[in-house]
Amino acid sequence: MTAAAAVACRATLLAMVTLASGACGGARGSGHAAAPPAAGTRVTGEGRPSLAVVLREGDARGALAVAVTTEGIAPERGAVPGVALAALVEARLAARGVSEVSAVGGWGGWRLRVLFPSASPGETAKVVDGVRAAMLTPIVADEPALAAVARKVAALGRRPLADRVLVDVAECTGEAYGTGGDAPPGTGELETWRRAAHGLGRVAIATAGDGAFADQAATALARAPVWPAAAPARTTPGVAADARAVVYDGSGEIAPGGARVVVTARTARPEQAVAAAPALGDPRGPLASRLAALDAPARVTSVVATAHGDGGCVAATLELAARDLAADAPARIATAAALARQELAVELGDAVATPDLGRVLATRAADPRDAAERAAWWGLAGRRGGPDQEPRLALTVGVSATRDAGGPGVAAAADAIRAEIDRATIAWHAPVVETRTHVEHGQGEAWVLLASTCGTVGESSSDAGSGAVMATAAAAQASGDAGDARVEPFVASDGVGVLAHGPARAGESPAAHARRLADLAARAFAADALSAEGVDRARSSLLARVGDLDVRALGALGGALAPGHPSWIEPLGTTFGLASASGDAVALRVSSSRSGPLRVAVLADVDQAQAEVAARAVDRWIARRPGEVRACPPLATSSRRSGTYAVDLPAGAPSEVLLAVPLPPDDDAARSAATWLAAVLDGGDGLLARALGPTHPDAADAALARAWSAAVVGAPRSPALVLRIVADDASLDGAVAQTRALLDRLRQGALREDDRARAASSLARASLAVSLDPRARTIELWRGDPASPAPSLDALRAFAASMLRDDALVIVAARPPRLDPAGRPFPGRETRAKNREQVPPH
Repeated sequence: MTAAAAVACRATLLAMVTLASGACGGARGSGHAAAPPAAGTRVTGEGRPSLAVVLREGDARGALAVAVTTEGIAPERGAVPGVALAALVEARLAARGVSEVSAVGGWGGWRLRVLFPSASPGETAKVVDGVRAAMLTPIVADEPALAAVARKVAALGRRPLADRVLVDVAECTGEAYGTGGDAPPGTGELETWRRAAHGLGRVAIATAGDGAFADQAATALARAPVWPAAAPARTTPGVAADARAVVYDGSGEIAPGGARVVVTARTARPEQAVAAAPALGDPRGPLASRLAALDAPARVTSVVATAHGDGGCVAATLELAARDLAADAPARIATAAALARQELAVELGDAVATPDLGRVLATRAADPRDAAERAAWWGLAGRRGGPDQEPRLALTVGVSATRDAGGPGVAAAADAIRAEIDRATIAWHAPVVETRTHVEHGQGEAWVLLASTCGTVGESSSDAGSGAVMATAAAAQASGDAGDARVEPFVASDGVGVLAHGPARAGESPAAHARRLADLAARAFAADALSAEGVDRARSSLLARVGDLDVRALGALGGALAPGHPSWIEPLGTTFGLASASGDAVALRVSSSRSGPLRVAVLADVDQAQAEVAARAVDRWIARRPGEVRACPPLATSSRRSGTYAVDLPAGAPSEVLLAVPLPPDDDAARSAATWLAAVLDGGDGLLARALGPTHPDAADAALARAWSAAVVGAPRSPALVLRIVADDASLDGAVAQTRALLDRLRQGALREDDRARAASSLARASLAVSLDPRARTIELWRGDPASPAPSLDALRAFAASMLRDDALVIVAARPPRLDPAGRPFPGRETRAKNREQVPPH
């Protein structure tokens, strides 16, 4: 299990390491509950360290912990002061017969914890007094504890920092590293450190156990002499807010050809850093998911959050493999580094933590020693003063030389990496998603639609429907993490994507609600890899749908109206396209959609700020490269072929015919006129009903057709006015003849004002239906089509005269096989239909 995937919390030098689990604390949105009453303090009297107390029952023994900060003491010696003082106190306690004791030092401080041998007042006082004496007794030459100090400092020297530039990272995390010249301190030097560190202001003590144990420890502290004052702690300056990335040679530490990026962020409040860590370390969180979606995927190996006396710090470490950096390594490293820095800034801004977070974390510890240690360290935590309240972020990049001696050196790559990081940072700050928002106060849900504006333009006959597979698989995969939200595929010829919607949860802020939905949509469509199983399930479900009789005919129509690109008409694809598209073809479709132009529509239910939060959340998920140009694939030329085409249907299925009037692409006026003409033809009282329906409502047997409809399909690239007629096979030809005659009459000017008025009424009803459906409103918002003015009767007549030419019709006849008297299909019919050969018009 990798570090980033582990579900664990452990005490570090200055608070918590949080790796992919909320168990360490930290949250987004609703914040933390108030600290349980089990956490508090005991009075120990003036001139003595206060005692933090975690009251708990059930542990076999109680625990005591001491935390000491050495920040500002011999900073040139790094972790040596903390390690040496920890070794000194541990050895002195062991010599006094205190067992079950351990002390660990690091960069900026040290900590000690003791598991009490029993709950008797005498034992408690013995340990408390022993700790005081071990910390405050002056050091004398040749005392036995100095040997332990030498051993621990020597061991520290065997764990050196890979480079001095990593000092800032070590100061952030508090981890113990040597600096290369870690000689054991002399007696005088060590005594100077002891006097400076072991006193009021730098020491915190805590216990974890029942109330009696806490009272015993407090009494022992109060009864002992006062403590001396320690040297004031000097704050850690850290890096400047505008500092450029630091690049160092990590050869020998990092795999050849690979790279390691560490992003550190210093915060004014320690709670802010620790609260952000769970989301940053979550293997399914935004940071890990966004990094995994890059051309050169980066893996989060650790997230360490610490509380200091002057604020907090969080460090995220990620690694890139040599195989992914073979091409354009500086740009790929920079993209991951800039993304990680952006994600830390976002999570820190979103983190919500109450001031008593430290107590909350202490009460959550399973082991009493951990509980006491956390409580002690949070007793030293403080806020950074001054006007600089924004997190200060820094980047440290380690690169390793390749095994190929002829490759560029690390020094030569450093300038290129820094320059690329500057470019990538600018790119991450520039929005790449086109945004359309609208606020509908008081609605029960918020809606987020993210889709590629290329739609199905890049699909051909061999992969028709691959976009639908992508959207369907992405929505299904996201639904597993959606909770009470819903994620649906959006598939149309002008857009392919996902739609997320749902109500706010109890106590959830409008911003958190919008961000949750935006993360669902953007993660699904723009970041997460689609599983092979999910793609196969999506393909199977779409194959079943396109096998329906209606869709089969529409797919054939697409092959005629947009030869080579049937999904321009039927975006769900065709049986051939779905069956032919390999997993690699779908993966290529995913990649092209994510790197192309994207648009998000947000229908907020509270205010504009909520909508803008959602839009920004979506944009941050989109991988980008400096200087990239997002464009749809070139629009292929497609020559429409008029005539009649045959499609086989199963025996017993009703026959149907699609008659299509091709429209000029990107002609809004023609499409508007065709929409009005479709309304004239459609419906129970439309012109098609008069031509094909019964002459009297009770004379159903006299109808030429069972059903009929008219609509405009294929916009914007291959639009057409399509009339659909469903009839018995015996009457189908007559129904087609009547329809063609109707179209000819309209071409010659038969359209009347009452026909136009009826169309206006029908379109108004359809518009009302859209206005009552938030899903349809969201899609309308995404498309952003302006309302077209109602065409005049003369304009409709002019459109009919120019477009309803019989020789321009594309006709698809879908029929079951005709049987001879013996019940066998007539020869040749099936082969002709399967090959979709053009046959003479009826």
